[in-house]
Amino acid sequence: MKFDVIIATYNRRDSLKILVEQILECSCLPEKIIIVDSSIDENQEIQSLDSVTYVRSSHKNQPYQRYVGYLASSSDVLIYFDDDMRIVDKQCFEKILIPFNDENVVGVQPNFIYKNNFYDCQIPESKIRQLAQNNIFFKFLKTLSGNPSIEDGKLWLAGIRGKSPDNGKSLEWFNGPVFSARKKYLYNNFNFNLFELYKKRVGKAEDVILGFTLSKLGKVIYLEDAYFYHDDQNDSVYSVNFISYSERISCSRLYLSFEYARLSGKSKVLAFFHYHLFMLGRIGCLIANQFINFERSRFNIMLGYLRGYFKALLSIKTLISFDNGFNEKKEALNDLSENPKFIRNPNDK
Repeated sequence: MKFDVIIATYNRRDSLKILVEQILECSCLPEKIIIVDSSIDENQEIQSLDSVTYVRSSHKNQPYQRYVGYLASSSDVLIYFDDDMRIVDKQCFEKILIPFNDENVVGVQPNFIYKNNFYDCQIPESKIRQLAQNNIFFKFLKTLSGNPSIEDGKLWLAGIRGKSPDNGKSLEWFNGPVFSARKKYLYNNFNFNLFELYKKRVGKAEDVILGFTLSKLGKVIYLEDAYFYHDDQNDSVYSVNFISYSERISCSRLYLSFEYARLSGKSKVLAFFHYHLFMLGRIGCLIANQFINFERSRFNIMLGYLRGYFKALLSIKTLISFDNGFNEKKEALNDLSENPKFIRNPNDK
């Protein structure tokens, strides 16, 4: 089975080099390693490698860059990496490809571990959340505020997810740093309005909704063995500070709610009502925690939530509508036309 590796990168020259070298050391090699680079400077060292198809992106926008990689590929399966992922099992690609022998499988989510604490690990502990884990009354309040416990592997309104399922079981979302999909199903019935949120610096959870969209077309399988680790250095544009991080989360939750409703055949009116309930519940929880133990970082999280909440309401016309990606495809094909290794498919107009 032919597969390509796609890496969206931005200003991580050394990190990207390590990952590419590790890919080339694996026991099963991809047809192409497609690098979509939005860095300030071109990476001439990487683009000189025969095994690499190097594309300059016109947008500093990870979902857009991944989409460019999708259009550049002609293989059956695409395996996506963040540029700060590391490989610990040189047989990782064979193991990821095994579930795809079942034609009903449209995606595979391999597990990975975090080498460092990711940005959200620095968020102050919630005393209310701790109580909700052990106290029936607080569990009830948690559910009442729009944040119930979800079945393992399932996705719900506002992007609420269950825990990872058992090995080999199905799930309804991807976890961004690494995931894989059968190309012919990827971006089918996908709402490209998410790209606009990323352009405006209020987008998040592209991986979640991409996985959920795929799960409506077939099975997405979870592999619990960790073949990779995430070497995050807290230099991501998504985690500049607590305000911007929280703003992205709260604004994108409305998009996730509307998309969950659209893809599941649920009411968007109820999804909109739940979003208010969910956001007010999260903000109320932050306020309650501040009374228990005031922290400046938590105040900034609350400020970001409020900013994202109001931006979502102001953007509701965009968030509730559907964009088939015509303009994004046109721009992406234009980026690819600059690369001599790319041969345009005659079906792409």
